[in-house]
Amino acid sequence: MLRVGSWLYGKKPANASTQSLDSLSEVKDSATLILNDDVDGAENGLAKGTSTFHNLGKGVVAFVRATLGFEQEIMRQGASERLYEAETSAASEQHRAQHNSHAPNAFRSEIYAPGTEYALCQAIAQLMSAVVGVLNESLTESIKAFYRLRKAYIALDAIMKMEEKFMELRDPNRDLLNSSSDLSKAGPVRSDTISKSSEKGQLISTEEKDLAKSLSGMGINEPASDVSGTSTPNGSNIITHDPDSDIFQNEIDIFVHSGANFCFGILLLLISMVPPAFSKLLSIIGFRGDKQRGLRMLWQASKFHNLIGAMAALALLGYYNGFVRYCDIMPDPTPGEDDVEGYPQERLDALLAEMRSRFPNSRLWLAEESRMMGANKDLEGALELLSSDNKSPLKQVEALCTFEKSLNALFLHRYDVCCDAFIECVDLNSWSRSLYYYIAGACHVALYRQCIVSDPKQAEKHAAAAAEYIRKAPSHAGRKKFMARQLPFDVFVTRKIAKWEARAKDWNVPLVNAIGVDPIEEMIFFWNGHSRMTEAQLEESLARLAWCDSDANETWSREGAEEKAILDLIRAAVHRSLHNYEKAKQILKTKVLNHEKALFKGHLRDDWVLPAAHFEMAANLWMERPTYQALHGLSGKATTESGEKKPLNEKEQVRKCKEYLEHAARWESYELDARIGLKVTAAMEALNRWESTH
Repeated sequence: MLRVGSWLYGKKPANASTQSLDSLSEVKDSATLILNDDVDGAENGLAKGTSTFHNLGKGVVAFVRATLGFEQEIMRQGASERLYEAETSAASEQHRAQHNSHAPNAFRSEIYAPGTEYALCQAIAQLMSAVVGVLNESLTESIKAFYRLRKAYIALDAIMKMEEKFMELRDPNRDLLNSSSDLSKAGPVRSDTISKSSEKGQLISTEEKDLAKSLSGMGINEPASDVSGTSTPNGSNIITHDPDSDIFQNEIDIFVHSGANFCFGILLLLISMVPPAFSKLLSIIGFRGDKQRGLRMLWQASKFHNLIGAMAALALLGYYNGFVRYCDIMPDPTPGEDDVEGYPQERLDALLAEMRSRFPNSRLWLAEESRMMGANKDLEGALELLSSDNKSPLKQVEALCTFEKSLNALFLHRYDVCCDAFIECVDLNSWSRSLYYYIAGACHVALYRQCIVSDPKQAEKHAAAAAEYIRKAPSHAGRKKFMARQLPFDVFVTRKIAKWEARAKDWNVPLVNAIGVDPIEEMIFFWNGHSRMTEAQLEESLARLAWCDSDANETWSREGAEEKAILDLIRAAVHRSLHNYEKAKQILKTKVLNHEKALFKGHLRDDWVLPAAHFEMAANLWMERPTYQALHGLSGKATTESGEKKPLNEKEQVRKCKEYLEHAARWESYELDARIGLKVTAAMEALNRWESTH
C-alpha cells in the first residue's frame, strides 16, 4: 500500500520501511531525469523496479518523448505499451489497497479514500494514452482515446469530490460553488441532434459524424453515477494550499493532490481550446472544458517540487507563450483578481526561473525561455538563445529547439537561417516534412526577389533552390495523419504548390515567377508572427508585401481578385499589429470582405481568406476598445485615417466584434479551419466573459 510514487514528491510516507523508501527515492530521482534531457539515466533507473510507480514512470518517459517529437513509432511501440502496463498494474494495486484498507498497519488518508493513489495512476496512464491515441494516425485508436478520456475524467472528478468533502468538513461555513463544467449534462448522442446542429449552421463533417456515432456505440456518452451530480468547486471549497501546509501531512496526499490537479487541469484546458467544429462534436458526446478552472488547477499543481509540478509548469509555459500569444482576442485581466486567462508576466518569469534552476542541463526549458522572449517581442534574443552549438542528447528536445529557432528566424526575415533550420528539422522530426521543405523553398523565393535586379546570377541560384525545395514538399505530404485525416498544413502546401505549377504552365513562366503573394509573409500570418514583432520588423513585412504589387513584379498584372485579396488581408493584419486599426478595417471592408464567397471556392482556390478576414475585423474591434487601449498602454492609438482621435463606444464595438466572430465560427468547412478555429474559440470565450461582467 505504501509503495507510492516518491518520485513525484518530496516527503516520506508514514510507517514506510527503509527498503520501501530506498525504492521510492530511486524512482523519484530516475523519472525526473527526463526533464533534464537525461533520457538514458531515466530509462536505466526505472528499469530496476517493477512496481506500479516504476511502470508509470516508464510510461511518462515514453510519453514525453513521443509527444515532444510527435513520433508515431515511439507512440505505438513505446508509450502505448508502457502506459497500458501501468494502467493494468495500478488497477490491481487499487483493488488490493481497497481490500486491505482495514489492516492494522494500512495507511489512511484524511482526504482520500483507500487506493486513491492507484486510481490516480490509472487516470494518468489513461489520459496520456488518450493523447497518444488522438495523435495516432488510426481513427480506431482515436475513438478508443475518447473512451480513455471519459474514464480518466470520471476518476479525476471523483478525486476532486473527495477534496471538496474534506474542505467542507474542515470548515463547514465555507460556501460551496458549483462548477460549470458538468460532463454528464450532455446526454446521449442522437443522430437528430447532429442533424439539428447542421440545420443551425453548425456544420459537422462526415468524418466527425462517424466519430460521434462510433463513440455513442461505445457508451462513452452515457452519464456515470459517480459524475451525475458533479459539483467540484472552482471557488472557495478547493485546496489551494502550498506544499508546506499542514493539510499535506504525507507524500501520498501530495502525490494525489498535485497529480489530480495537473491531469484534470490539462484535460479541462485542452477541451476548452479545440476549434468550433470539433468543440461542437465534443459537446454532443458529453465533453465540456473550463479554461479558467483548468488553468487554476495547473498553477496549483506547479507549486509542488516534483515531476508533476514540472510537467504542470511545462504545460503552463506552453499555453501562455504558445497559445495565448498565438491568439489575438483574450479576456481582459480583472483588477484585483488572480489573472490566469491573460498573460501573467511576473508569475511566468518566476516559474521559468525555477524550472531553469531545477533542470539546468535541459534545452527543453531553454526553448521555453526562447518562446517567452519571442512572445514579448524580443525575437533577436529568442533566436540568439537557440543558436549556440550546444545540443540536447534527447532528439525530441533538439527537434523542438530547432523548430523554435526556425520560427524566430522566419519572423525576423532571416531567410538563410530560416531555410537551414527548417532543413535541419527534416532530419530531426518526421511530423511535417512537407511544411519544412515548403518554407525552405519560400525563403529562397524571398531571396530571389531581393536580388533579381541587383544580382541576376545570384537570383537564378535562389530560383533553382526554391523550385527544388518546393517540389520536394508534396511527396512528403500525407505521410502523417491526425485522427486519420491529413495534417492541415500538408493539405495547404500540396494545394498551394499545385496552384503555382498550374499558373507556371498557363503563363509559360518559371515556377518562381508564378508565385503571387510572398509565401513567407503568408506563413508569418498563419503563425501569428506579427504579434511578436517590433514596429521596425512590422514595417519590414509591409515592405516585403509592397514588392508583390509593385512594378518589380512582372506577373502581378495577371493576378486575379483572389490573390489580391490575400495580399490585402495580410497587409491589414500587419497594420493591426501597428495599431492602425481604422486603416486595417478599411482595407478589409473595401478589398477583402467586399468579395463573394464564390471567388474563393473551387479547384486550387484559397477558401480560408474570408473566414480569416472576419476574424481580423473582430480583432481590430476588440483591440481599439478603450479598455484594451488602457490595459496595454496604447491610449490614443485608436484614430481615424485623418489622424483625429475617434470616440469609441465599447459596448457597440463588442457587439460588432461578436457578429464577425459568429460569422467565422459558423463558416462551412475550409482549409486551415482548425488553425483559425483555435483563435475563434478563444475569442468567443473572451467575449462571453466580457458580456458576463458588463
